[in-house]
Amino acid sequence: MGEKMNRKRRKPARPTENNSSKKKGFNPIKAFFKIVISIVMTFVFLAGGACFAYYKISGDVPFANDGVASSNGSDTSFLDAFLKRNIKLNVAVFGVDKDGTRTDVIFVVHYDSAAESISLVSLPRDTRVSLTDEVKANITAEGRSYSQTTKLNAVHAFSGEEMGCQNAVLQIEDLLGINIDHYVKVDLEAFRAIVDAIGGVDMYVPQDMYKDMRDTGDPLINLKEGQQHLDGEKAEQLVRFRGYLEGDVGRIEVQQVFLKALADKILSTETIVKNLPDFISVMYKYIETDVSLPDALKYVNYVDKVDMSKISMETLPGVGQYVGDVSYFIHDAEATGEMVDRVFYSVAAAASGEATDSKSLLIEVSNGGNISGLAAQYSKKLEDSGYRVASPSNYSGQQNTYTRIQVKNEGVGSDLTAFFTDAKVEVAPNEVGSEVDIRIILGTKEQ
Repeated sequence: MGEKMNRKRRKPARPTENNSSKKKGFNPIKAFFKIVISIVMTFVFLAGGACFAYYKISGDVPFANDGVASSNGSDTSFLDAFLKRNIKLNVAVFGVDKDGTRTDVIFVVHYDSAAESISLVSLPRDTRVSLTDEVKANITAEGRSYSQTTKLNAVHAFSGEEMGCQNAVLQIEDLLGINIDHYVKVDLEAFRAIVDAIGGVDMYVPQDMYKDMRDTGDPLINLKEGQQHLDGEKAEQLVRFRGYLEGDVGRIEVQQVFLKALADKILSTETIVKNLPDFISVMYKYIETDVSLPDALKYVNYVDKVDMSKISMETLPGVGQYVGDVSYFIHDAEATGEMVDRVFYSVAAAASGEATDSKSLLIEVSNGGNISGLAAQYSKKLEDSGYRVASPSNYSGQQNTYTRIQVKNEGVGSDLTAFFTDAKVEVAPNEVGSEVDIRIILGTKEQ
């Protein structure tokens, strides 16, 4: 889980044909789990309160690691977090079904402290995958059986309670070609408890909502149009309801309104201070996670670097289709690769022709002129403007009058030209190297 995020993204494997999977009954996606995404980052932040109390009592303080700060959240030291050095964090979120066996809702949450943004990528539960060798070895070691080709939500079921989340994370890493720092697993009881822990949410219910599902063991949905105060039970009714004229589009819009209201309330200072004991109790009682107390203490330093207006939501590209008699979601490998580059690495598609903000990329400023300390001056200027900057260096190659902004892919770097007298962006991945994302070689015109 603590591996560094690999900038050399692995290409997602294309699905292979295998008709040996058994047909399983339809189990509709519990869409209300989407709402839990808004509190995932809040969980790791608020859990820091428990960690802080722990080390105040015990005297055990996590010490900083030596060396350069990592952009990978799980590798960030306590000192780096205290100084709010930029991090990227990937959290897999699993919403389990009634018996806790299958992960019916799967999200990856990507947090970028430099951009103060949160991106949510939904992975359809029926996504067709081929189990990785490591996942198969883990399942076998537990004395359990599996199907080589299966649906993504079945990985947890094959693996059992002990290894379920770990194997699901490994399979997602293989699917997307990224590293996952942490996982969070929630169920219905957790959702209701979270909403109740903050004292409920106020929002306008856009229409009357009624659906009697008690014969299936699900709750009665009975809400009236108008401004409402929603406790945990009513919030569950809201996000479960599907009877919109616009179909799923209407349902998603209402869910997103609720998500915003929930997240805004959770992240308000007053709510955090007032409900911290309840938050801690709910998180540790109802939510399974590998976020440790030292990890939580680190992340709590970033609680003010979350801009709720910068939440974006995407879904794994692909299409639903039958393979034999089994219904799958077949992901589009090429489109998935482009999405991963854009969402997790801030790299725009080369064909788009659109410029991308470089603030999430690691930049090195190299002195290509004759003025001592100039690279350090520009490094500080960029850092003060919110960019991630590595240690400055000296350039030993040929001098140029203009500044060269070397990037690995088209579509990035143009936002940096304004900082220099005369600058040009050039795609030069080999010259940039593997340690940074952008290298700026100062020209002799810079002073």
